[in-house]
Amino acid sequence: MFGREKNLKQIKKALNIFEAKIVYMNEQIPDIFLDISKKIQGDVGKMFYAANKQMQIEFAGEAWEKAIDNSGLMLLEDDKEALKSLSKMLGNTDVDGQISQLKLVNIFIDQQIKDAIDKRNKNEKMYKKLGVIVGLAVVIVLI
Repeated sequence: MFGREKNLKQIKKALNIFEAKIVYMNEQIPDIFLDISKKIQGDVGKMFYAANKQMQIEFAGEAWEKAIDNSGLMLLEDDKEALKSLSKMLGNTDVDGQISQLKLVNIFIDQQIKDAIDKRNKNEKMYKKLGVIVGLAVVIVLI
């Protein structure tokens, strides 16, 4: 699985955990982010951990944006902007507002995952064809 596709799937999983904890557990955002950082491996988990730490000195929205910018995740700018849109609601809206925004971002991420899979499949086909052509060229040169 390519980096962007894997990152998007992990982010989707993390956002689903976030949504469930907001709805059913009524936990504080920094605590939720810390829990997510323990459950999600790799750079996505590190991004949530960094946001948690940054929330100790800044508002949740600002901390979230900085964590995204400094994450080093293989994401397109559109992916990052969709994730940053969550910063406007973190700690500023009621539960319903946060859930609505999470659902919108999840829909966008679903589409981005589909797009990443399509690009991967297209590139795999291209590289297979290129490999066959190069192989034939080597055979022709050797004959």
